[in-house]
Amino acid sequence: MTIQADSKKPFGMLFDRVSGQLSAEDKACGDSRKPLQDMAQLAIMVEMTTIPPYLTALYSISDPNCKAYQLLRSVMMEEMFHINQAANLMVAIGGRPKMTGAYAPTYPCYLPHANPNTTPFIGLCRASPQVFNDTFTAIETPAPPHAPARGNNYSYIAQLYDALEDGLEAYKGAQPLFQQNPDACQRTDIYLGKFGGTPIQVTDLASAKLGVRQIVQQGEGSVPESQSMIPIEPWATYNTYGERTDGTYGPIIGTPYEMSHFKKFRTVSLDKDSFPDSYPIVSNPKRSDFTNPVAIELAELFDIAYSLMLDAMEHSFAARAGHANDTFFTLALPLMHQAMPNLARRLMNTPLHKDTNSSVGPNGAPTYLYQPGSNLQDFANRLQQAVKTVGQQVSDPDERQTLEQTLAGVRANVNQLIAAVHAQHA
Repeated sequence: MTIQADSKKPFGMLFDRVSGQLSAEDKACGDSRKPLQDMAQLAIMVEMTTIPPYLTALYSISDPNCKAYQLLRSVMMEEMFHINQAANLMVAIGGRPKMTGAYAPTYPCYLPHANPNTTPFIGLCRASPQVFNDTFTAIETPAPPHAPARGNNYSYIAQLYDALEDGLEAYKGAQPLFQQNPDACQRTDIYLGKFGGTPIQVTDLASAKLGVRQIVQQGEGSVPESQSMIPIEPWATYNTYGERTDGTYGPIIGTPYEMSHFKKFRTVSLDKDSFPDSYPIVSNPKRSDFTNPVAIELAELFDIAYSLMLDAMEHSFAARAGHANDTFFTLALPLMHQAMPNLARRLMNTPLHKDTNSSVGPNGAPTYLYQPGSNLQDFANRLQQAVKTVGQQVSDPDERQTLEQTLAGVRANVNQLIAAVHAQHA
């Protein structure tokens, strides 16, 4: 018998709770904002759930100069902005963003609290037109006009954000709604390069709604009632929102980097003839799938880097995070740009099983398993040992040299991070 997988619902009947039907936990916590804090946390978790699938596809593309890679990379940068903005809202209404432990996603899965009958089952897969079309565009599909707000069993992410907006507008609790958590901070300084979005300091209902609007319209786009949802239209079927050249915020018709995430993914999925090659990795990897010691070591090293990145991201929203010891710029960002992609691509070129052909596969891929208690110095020590021992498992001298250089390069980067942390605390 096939058992239907369900989406995780860590916050219970969230829509009812936000509407005033408080749970026993809500009543016991002493803060009438708890349901809205949970909904903001849910928004963070939804955005976080998209990151590893997008990263897996990104890492698997062999040509970083192709359109598919560049569009997917721009989406990744903007997803980081979405997490930032949802976290700012969380802090503004008295919460503190969580991204580790039980709050970290596990795969394959549905988006948390989503309707499993109408939303995609999300896995970790190599890039392909099918993945872009069947999973990525499905995640970012715009809600049709007048779709009801839903905090539970939503079919479109926009419904969740609509429910969040409605809850903020309707709030009549004992505590002031916009009273920031003194143990947390908002971030408006995260650099997003040329990609869209401007992190907003949330102080009131207007700024909260503007932040939510940026997330939804940048991700899914907005479908006007006067236009049908025709995905093959090159321009103007979907309104794309953002900061325009005249300094105002609104619909944009412009470069591909200003398209909504849905439009970007749809554009790539329809251009099958020019879709780039990708590494032959295993889909939805589990540790039990690995028999090659080299692939096992690389997968474990990646998970440590990923866990350190999540720890640093979460801590960057703690109070005083904007000072010299800020963990976003000193740890999270360097790990995302150096250790994680280098380890992932080497893993994706390493056979899942020893003595098989990496050009044929199946090759390994990151499992994105959060490892609590990960330590930067232990990571450096593990990398140093891996340089010595993993190379002994590889008989081909060129392959061994490449592997050792990758590990040594990641270790050098990690040692630089350790030195920078020590200097800040000296």
